[in-house]
Amino acid sequence: MFFGDVGGNFYVLDAASGEKLWGQGLGGGIGGGVITYTANGAQKVAVAAGFTHPVWPTKIVTAKIVVLGLDSASGSQ
Repeated sequence: MFFGDVGGNFYVLDAASGEKLWGQGLGGGIGGGVITYTANGAQKVAVAAGFTHPVWPTKIVTAKIVVLGLDSASGSQ
């Protein structure tokens, strides 16, 4: 399971157990826009970061799309 928060933190959890598998700050609030897809045989996850609104206490940054994924050869990000 993939999700983020308005503090800019992005997480990957095991959907069955709830165990945190990975997490990282992406430099801007995440207010949705998470998709996953396959490119050249490797899974990718694209995240919209930079969400801001006067109601939410978010860091003001330039919005961006962050693409995460495993390198198919080495198994690293």
